[in-house]
Amino acid sequence: MSEIITSKDNKRIKEAASYLDGKGEYFLVEGFHLVEMAVESGLATTIFTLKEYKSNVQTYIVNDVVLKKLVTTKNPEGIVALCKKPTNGDVRGSKVLYLEEVGDPGNVGTLLRTALAFGYMDVYLSKGCAGVYTPKTLMASQGAIFKLNIIESKDIPVNDIKNLKNKGFYIMATDLKSSLPPSEIDVAGKKFAIVLGNEARGVAKDIISVSDQAVRLEMSGIDSLNVGIAGGILMYLFK
Repeated sequence: MSEIITSKDNKRIKEAASYLDGKGEYFLVEGFHLVEMAVESGLATTIFTLKEYKSNVQTYIVNDVVLKKLVTTKNPEGIVALCKKPTNGDVRGSKVLYLEEVGDPGNVGTLLRTALAFGYMDVYLSKGCAGVYTPKTLMASQGAIFKLNIIESKDIPVNDIKNLKNKGFYIMATDLKSSLPPSEIDVAGKKFAIVLGNEARGVAKDIISVSDQAVRLEMSGIDSLNVGIAGGILMYLFK
């Protein structure tokens, strides 16, 4: 039988709520889908729910007032999980998505979700990217964070790219100038990384200068796409 918490000032509730911003060792996810994925991943440590929820994780029954202290959505589904952040190591696979200072949480979350869909299991986030564990990123990722190897860099972006090159990765950075369309780039048999840049300025010039190839999407009527859309197209074409 689950324990019951009726006060929003309860010590456990106040501690859990302190991780709503995604900082620290833990983070919160809400909704049945994300909670289920959190439990399956083994990262969920505590569940707070309006109704009984069967799992092997410590669960507390709470009321609406208490639940509202733990969520950011206007119409929550009635369940929240406190999760421990995974300890991810270095790149493990042969293709990488690198996000250089992508600042919008919705874009980062969408790109994480798309990366999982197209088999980019290693996602590198530079310094300056929107936080992986903020509520908006988590919601947009639709649980992809529980299956991806997400590397949050503390180094300057150009050093990250040099590090990938030293590991034998062929670097493709998105750029509108001196670039080739995907149809003219052959990555067969290569380890490679797609680099997407900041929404306002694109990929930084120092990164482009050390990349192996600049890539662009051919389009008409407009000169650029949202980074989430562009990244999705590129990952599909180079899957």
